[in-house]
Amino acid sequence: MSLVCTNITFAYNGTRVLHQVSLDVPKGSFCALLGRNGSGKTTLLHCLCGILHPESEEIMVDNNPVHLVNGTARAKCISLVPQESDQIFPFTVLDLVLMGRNPHLSGFAMPGAEDEKTAWQALELLGAAHLAKRRVNQISGGERQLATVARALAQQAPVMLLDEPTNHLDFHNQYHLLYQIRKLCRDQNLTVLASMHNPNAVAAVADRVVLLEAGHAVAQGDAESVLTQKQLSRLYGMPLVESRLTGGQKHFMPVMEFRR
Repeated sequence: MSLVCTNITFAYNGTRVLHQVSLDVPKGSFCALLGRNGSGKTTLLHCLCGILHPESEEIMVDNNPVHLVNGTARAKCISLVPQESDQIFPFTVLDLVLMGRNPHLSGFAMPGAEDEKTAWQALELLGAAHLAKRRVNQISGGERQLATVARALAQQAPVMLLDEPTNHLDFHNQYHLLYQIRKLCRDQNLTVLASMHNPNAVAAVADRVVLLEAGHAVAQGDAESVLTQKQLSRLYGMPLVESRLTGGQKHFMPVMEFRR
């Protein structure tokens, strides 16, 4: 399902941090949000999933206005992987992942065999099945991040929002996670909007890119046209060199002088 938002505007205590942000994420695509710290990326994701309520909003999933439905109905459409794990209680990892099934359960119903199967599949996809019986408060930050992503996968919403999904992950797991999510976009038409910091990782997996600067969407479109030396140098306020890897993927490096 596609994700379209129009004129998202939000302020904290009178200070506006999002200014009429509009974006269009086609069905089955991976769209990356790039911007400096404090540019409004997390705030935008929180507005889209209903944690925050903007001054003005129109959020459509497959042409259905999800900003007008209740939390459970929205959770069936949109899942969120937060920037930091929100679980510090001694649940097992499997219990945490099973929480992703809550929008599909009625009343006080407990997860059934099919829900457990879905949770296990999510863990296996991320190479984290070995963590299933471990306590969430006794695993590393990176392992906890994998469990949190697995919870979102188990939710089986057609749209997934990820806020810095590679937080705490080692080099292998960063790219393993991103490539697995990219594969879901291609194979299962999962629609992804991810806040990210590394332009090179974005170049490796994203179809589309939105550049956010001081709460304004200053550029958006296909990754090839948006990820340029000129635009990224301006966005980050530093000179960059753009090159191509052997396979044709763009690669960016800062031009910085380090004094010994």
